[in-house]
Amino acid sequence: MGWMRTLLLGDIGNRLDIADTEVEIDRVKQQNRNTANRLRHKEKIDQLTCELAEHRLATQALTSFLIAKNPISEQELNEFIQEVDSGDGIVDGKLNASLTYKTPSKESGGFGKIEWI
Repeated sequence: MGWMRTLLLGDIGNRLDIADTEVEIDRVKQQNRNTANRLRHKEKIDQLTCELAEHRLATQALTSFLIAKNPISEQELNEFIQEVDSGDGIVDGKLNASLTYKTPSKESGGFGKIEWI
């Protein structure tokens, strides 16, 4: 109300105006925090998207390299991928992030049986 409150109510009107302004300031601060959070989340999503693209490129490069150099056939690689996929008990084309793969030793003859820790 501004000047009408001051004119009619004096100090009480001023205090009411101040309270209204404080409420509006709090609302704007919350809105700014929400916007900042959304920006941080978008930045994190962008970062993870970039990392995922890098991992996909590396995976594709390594797969192509292995098949081209022929230390492993495409069929053997696909069988190994299926074995790793089944390690979490569900063959779904995904790897359960809580599982840790123990790399087989050279003495064991390479891939062999997958051991999950």
